[in-house]
Amino acid sequence: MPQGPPDSQAHPRGSPLRLADGGSFVAATSGPGRDFLEDLARVAASPATVLLAGESGSGKSAAARWLHAAGPRAAEPFVEVHLAALSASLVESELFGHAEGAFTGAHRDRTGRFVRAHGGTLVLDAVESLAEELQVKLLRVLQEQIVEPVGGDPREIDVRVIATTSGDLRAVCEAGRFRKDLYYRLAVICLDLPPLRARPADLPLFVEEFAARAARRARVEPRPFEDEALAVLSAHSWPGNLRELENAIERVLVLAPPAGGPVAAEELEFLRVEAQSECQALAQRALAAGFGVDELTLALIEEAVASQRGNLSAAARQVGLSRRALEYRLKRGLEEGDQ
Repeated sequence: MPQGPPDSQAHPRGSPLRLADGGSFVAATSGPGRDFLEDLARVAASPATVLLAGESGSGKSAAARWLHAAGPRAAEPFVEVHLAALSASLVESELFGHAEGAFTGAHRDRTGRFVRAHGGTLVLDAVESLAEELQVKLLRVLQEQIVEPVGGDPREIDVRVIATTSGDLRAVCEAGRFRKDLYYRLAVICLDLPPLRARPADLPLFVEEFAARAARRARVEPRPFEDEALAVLSAHSWPGNLRELENAIERVLVLAPPAGGPVAAEELEFLRVEAQSECQALAQRALAAGFGVDELTLALIEEAVASQRGNLSAAARQVGLSRRALEYRLKRGLEEGDQ
């Protein structure tokens, strides 16, 4: 049974906060993670449209599933559509449906995702990939709660929409590639999922959960992680976020040595190799774009401060500096930028 809004006294800062419904798992100990989960719980009962923004693999789908399961529509359909995986010619029929004979190849009626989700929740994944001509049609559906299949008759629907984006949808609007009126319809409530690198305190919670899942899926014995192995995981930047973490854990469990035992740091050496390769690739791209050391340093610091929501001490730890050194470099970079 899904949990209601978390009790701040029952879950004091520093203690794990878990929101689980059996199908999804969202948890946090860190400040950024707990802030997100508390906001998520507050909006679960609302019918308002929600925009979940976060990097690829950060847990948007799990958060959307929890929102549905914790709300009044839990017993109704939960439908996801991955817009980026569909060709432009298929998106309209997939979302809105079509009638038999509406176009060449339409040999029978097709029920769209909006109608399938009637009474429940529809998740529009990667909404920023929606073509401009379909943005107009989606806007009308959101405004009127009426869907019109291609070549068919209009039909009233009752659907809560959750949209997800891996980028900055507001910036896409400013660039003229996404309608502002549609953005405001989708972002009635906008929640930002922090990336895994911004919430290192949460990593042990996910390691425990993902290890249990992977063991069941691969039908192998679960294995605890040695402290040194956890340190390797904590040091990794996780550009693929939770998805990358889950894949890494499944890999070490499937490739366990015959003797078994706890996961050792040596078994995670592949993460160091991947990180080194990524670092070299970033350096090559920076040089090709003409960036210098000072520009890259300032950009790295600013990104760390943003990901830690202004917590300079946490940002300093993330980039491997003392807080004093981070403040100095940040101030110097800003002063040089004003000149």
